[in-house]
Amino acid sequence: MDRIDDIMGKFNRHREMEVFLTTFDGAQHLRLHGWLKRNDVLIKSENIVNQEDYFGVFTVYINDTMLKKLKEENTEKGLFIDLEVMSTESERWNIFQNKTKDKDNLLESIQNFMFSFQIRDKNDIEKFLKEANETSLALFKKNDDFVDDYVETPEMTKKDKLKDLELMIEAFVEEERYEDCALLVKIKEKVIKHYAKSPAKK
Repeated sequence: MDRIDDIMGKFNRHREMEVFLTTFDGAQHLRLHGWLKRNDVLIKSENIVNQEDYFGVFTVYINDTMLKKLKEENTEKGLFIDLEVMSTESERWNIFQNKTKDKDNLLESIQNFMFSFQIRDKNDIEKFLKEANETSLALFKKNDDFVDDYVETPEMTKKDKLKDLELMIEAFVEEERYEDCALLVKIKEKVIKHYAKSPAKK
């Protein structure tokens, strides 16, 4: 409940632009996710496409000041490969259609793309959090390198990583998905060991 209230609070901030961010690979996707979380940027949707020319996309709400900071830090840290400011549903579709070049995967990609995720109430937030948990779990299962990147990335603090994992474990326990919980517990242990080896990191 605290997590939902926190997201609702972020959504009720002053008016922000809706921006579409594209990542090249899993490592960059993770760096960007960490940056957005650390800088309190509200993520509207996260999608993994994993095509030849790009890996995934974030749709976020961000103000002018934070957008400028993101662009500046992108030159140093390589957080994304493409950025588009969106204003209409038509524009969203045109951007996504241009990026989806593999016609065989078009339908599946469209099904994974959230055209109009409107944050209206806590039910919407719960749905979004469930989808976000499933996305993260799928990445952990798909690629050991992604797990290592998650454990070692400096873009998220130890506290943020452990909190994310604990919330995911709690959600999957409620669904009695104990094998998934076991995987997340192993990742949590890796995070703890990583920071134990590097006491200077937090």
